[in-house]
This record gives sequence, structure tokens and C-alpha cells, in this order.
Amino acid sequence: MISGESFLVRASSLRKHNYYVDYMGLYKLTDISKRTGINIPDLTAIYKTNNGIYDVEHEVFFFDDIENAKKTINEILKHIKTDNRGRSILLTEAEIEYIRQALINEGANSIHLPNKIKDNIFKKLNS
Repeated sequence: MISGESFLVRASSLRKHNYYVDYMGLYKLTDISKRTGINIPDLTAIYKTNNGIYDVEHEVFFFDDIENAKKTINEILKHIKTDNRGRSILLTEAEIEYIRQALINEGANSIHLPNKIKDNIFKKLNS
């Protein structure tokens, strides 16, 4: 599963005032292609559309504008199938217990917990 929170824009130590896209420590085009499932030509097109400049020696695209690197991440995420895209959500123990009971008692309508817990879960899932 690919999580948007795992993509970062990093400042380059190789090229002053340049940035690159990092996915969980991976920055080479081939590695990001393997992890995301986006083929190299399509991934290259995404980078180039956002003014990425390919550095052959380091096998990485650099950006002279941080906003272009951020746009690249957004475009990459749009190309990942919904079934393979995820996100991190922090739940309290009470919320986890509510979900557990809802799954156990599915269809029985026998969960009687405060609506506040349910409302908090929906807020987290919808944000």
C-alpha cells in the first residue's frame, strides 16, 4: 500500500537550491516506479511535466522549485490505483473498540456507545 505521508520533498545536498522527491528513502526513478507500480515512461512524464530535470549520474529528478516537487507527488498519488493507496489515521483505544464491536455485531444494531466516539471516527476518516 502506498501512503501519501511517505512522500517527502527533500533539499538536495548535491545541487544547491534544488529539491527531489523521496519515498521512504527511495529517490531513484526505477525504485519509485517499482514501489508505486507506475511504469517508468509515465513516471518520467509526471516529473518532466512539473519541470523536473533528470540527473543521469544520480538517477534522480531535481526541481529548482519546491512547489513543482510537491505537484509531482500529488500527480504520482493520482496515478496510484485506489486499492493500492492508503493513509495513516490515529485512533484512540475507545474508537478502536467501537470499530471492533461494530464489526463483531454487524447487522445486529446492538452497539450502544456515545455518539461522540462515532463522530470522532467519522471526522478522522473524512479528513
